[in-house]
Amino acid sequence: MIIQLKLISKEYKHIRILTIEGILAFYLVFFNLGKLDLDHSFGVFDKIGWAKDLGYYLQKKSYESKLIKQIEATPSLVRENWELGLFYLDTENNPELAIQYFTKGFENDVTGNFPFQNKIFESHIRLGHELFKLDEMLFKFWEYDYTLYSKIWQEKYEKALSYYNIAIGMESSSFYNDPRTAEFFNLEGNLRLYGNDFVNAEESYKICISLQNDREECFIGLALVKLRNSANFPESKYAMDSEAYSLIQRSFEAHEKEEKLLSKHGLFEYWVQSPAYRKDQMPRIELLASELTQKKTDIGLYQYVLGLSYYDNWKEKLTPKMLKSFELAAEKEPDSLDYCIEYGYSYAYYEDSIKGIQLLENCKQKFTPTYRLLSYLGDSYLLAGNYEKARENHLEAENSETFSGQRVQAVSNQNAYSIGRANLLLGNRNEGIKYLDLACNGGQGLKQACSRLAKEKE
Repeated sequence: MIIQLKLISKEYKHIRILTIEGILAFYLVFFNLGKLDLDHSFGVFDKIGWAKDLGYYLQKKSYESKLIKQIEATPSLVRENWELGLFYLDTENNPELAIQYFTKGFENDVTGNFPFQNKIFESHIRLGHELFKLDEMLFKFWEYDYTLYSKIWQEKYEKALSYYNIAIGMESSSFYNDPRTAEFFNLEGNLRLYGNDFVNAEESYKICISLQNDREECFIGLALVKLRNSANFPESKYAMDSEAYSLIQRSFEAHEKEEKLLSKHGLFEYWVQSPAYRKDQMPRIELLASELTQKKTDIGLYQYVLGLSYYDNWKEKLTPKMLKSFELAAEKEPDSLDYCIEYGYSYAYYEDSIKGIQLLENCKQKFTPTYRLLSYLGDSYLLAGNYEKARENHLEAENSETFSGQRVQAVSNQNAYSIGRANLLLGNRNEGIKYLDLACNGGQGLKQACSRLAKEKE
């Protein structure tokens, strides 16, 4: 019997020890109730995770309860509103409640001893920041992804911007300390970038870098500004793309020992925007695409760029890899019209025109048709020998006012050439020559259109 009792006592010894430790921890916490000293040391009991966490919890609840009771009794208290606002902002990460108490304090602070406006400003920025995450925007959006862009705009951008505007409206107030940190200017840059305000976005990111010269998000944000804005300045595109690449490289160097996910993602954005710099990078693209796909499983961009790389270096043996890459991109981001188009058209051109047409028709049903989609669909029908449907899609692309802002001269020349060929094959020679002439564009358009036009006129 004695042996059994000793065994039981030994088996439950750890429970006795934990109980004693807990009682002592509570004893220490008891003397701190009503205060907020989260840096207070409990000595050896700091190593008891559950006891320490529970002690902090009791301390915070007691501190919060004390301040609320004081404010309820005397709403005009200034210091107590200040302290409770700080508690919600810094300890509880609840900027919405913080604003409530900072505002009360500001209304009653006749001395101006507390920088309430700073904290109201900061709290609104923090609210916007919670709604507007860099990762979600940066990793899931690029220039032509209209559907996803609209979705994010509706869900995140407008709400975040409302808080941002409230804060920015206070900028004329005098601050003891300007609360706009590198984090703030990073957020400001993001908001401006996705609102296509490239000039001011560039300014925000540059300030961010000046405040924190190793902040990866700001280097990559500034690089994206250069890349996306370069399309508006064809004569400066080469220089702006080069600047973007330099910024990405600087970010790589500044974060040499880290994962550098943003920097690596920035490279893929760069390769989309600058095809000329992508051609000789296939081994590197394969390596990085494999790495990033494992870490960001729902991002199609990496497979998309990999498919483009296989296209740039096309050989017969690369066709299966290219098609598989475009397929995976479309599967990972089913909201992307561009991935849908690229997969369908590539399949039509390199593998099976009938199945490719089916894929593109699915795109047309799922998304609002665009100039690019109709142009590619027309080319695919031409490949399949369905000249009526080819002509129909190309004419809609070129004649509809809906697509007037999307037209590109080089594509228009190609569409005119395809319409001309379709008309010739359907026996309508006059219309065929008319569109071949448009495609030739007085010798400034497609060379094959000019050659075909010359033969038809003989």
